[in-house]
Amino acid sequence: MNVLAIDSSTDILSVALASDRGRAEASVDAGLRHAEALQGLVDFCMARVGLEPRELGLLACARGPGSFTGLRIGMATVKGMALGLGLPWVSVPTLDCLAWGYEAFPGAVAPIVDGKKGRVYAAIYQAGLRIGPWRDIPLAELAALLDTYPEALATGPDAELFAPFAEERPGFRVDRRARTPAARALAALAEEAFLREGPSPDDEGPLYLRPSEAEEGAALRDA
Repeated sequence: MNVLAIDSSTDILSVALASDRGRAEASVDAGLRHAEALQGLVDFCMARVGLEPRELGLLACARGPGSFTGLRIGMATVKGMALGLGLPWVSVPTLDCLAWGYEAFPGAVAPIVDGKKGRVYAAIYQAGLRIGPWRDIPLAELAALLDTYPEALATGPDAELFAPFAEERPGFRVDRRARTPAARALAALAEEAFLREGPSPDDEGPLYLRPSEAEEGAALRDA
């Protein structure tokens, strides 16, 4: 199956194309400037493999949590392409993508995305399975949850935020490859999800763990 995957949920924008003809990946790690860079990355991957849009079989995007604007850009792009090309699409939780490939790690794996305001988006995985919910949580509380495991690995684009805890606690580590683009994992997980469950529903939206600043402001005004 020819799968085009777009991850715009963090400050690392990445696109991956997995096909019978080969694979292509492209990314930009330059902050949240996704709208201006996304189409160029898609075009690069398509040209690199030699595919036309009509030859795609599945589109995928990261569902979040992550950047509110980034998530909207990625999901709107994939939904628009799916509608225009008559293709199915699938969204995959961002933290699932960031935890992909660590199934053999003997302890807990915690992908981390900076949620700002002293908090992070995170979840805990063990042997490739998510243990508990996706969380919008202060780092100290995440460290306390991980303290119940003999070993814990922080990964994801903002894993370095966990470095002070890793320095104090034996068994805690920060992944040296933490800022690896996630679109390749997204493509693999999306194909698995599609074969298992079919396409995402048309009305599916991003996975937000908190209201946006605009929504918070509106709630305060209405209070």
